[in-house]
Amino acid sequence: MYGPGFQDFVLEQTSHSPQFIYEKYDPEDPTTHRRSIYRFLPRSQPQPFMQTLDCADPSQQVAKRDETVTAMSALAMLNNQLMLYMAQQMATRLADMHENPANQIDTAFQLTLSRMPSAHEQQSLIDHAAEFGLASACRVILNLNEFVFVD
Repeated sequence: MYGPGFQDFVLEQTSHSPQFIYEKYDPEDPTTHRRSIYRFLPRSQPQPFMQTLDCADPSQQVAKRDETVTAMSALAMLNNQLMLYMAQQMATRLADMHENPANQIDTAFQLTLSRMPSAHEQQSLIDHAAEFGLASACRVILNLNEFVFVD
């Protein structure tokens, strides 16, 4: 909580008409691994990832952000550079903690959802990790409705 803000873009042409280049942002920069409330918001050029997830327009005051469910949101959560990096970091952490795939999935559920997986969930993710890798299974977990949405 508190601390400095961060930029999830690279600033170019700062002397005249600055360009906010989001594609050049390095998701591995640990200074940016913070809640989005600490993001620097350029009002002239919204952040595409946040815009896809219904981030409120920074040039307007809103009581609550819009809530939509679109294919673009789901695809962004699966394929955004930050999400890919975080899934890989999670997989590395789980692999360091446990060698057994069942224990890795159990711990992943505990960390993300604060519960144990059902037998079906656990087996499905073990099979998925065996075929596509643990990082891919972590991407699945980070995209579960239970993790993405607050009820």
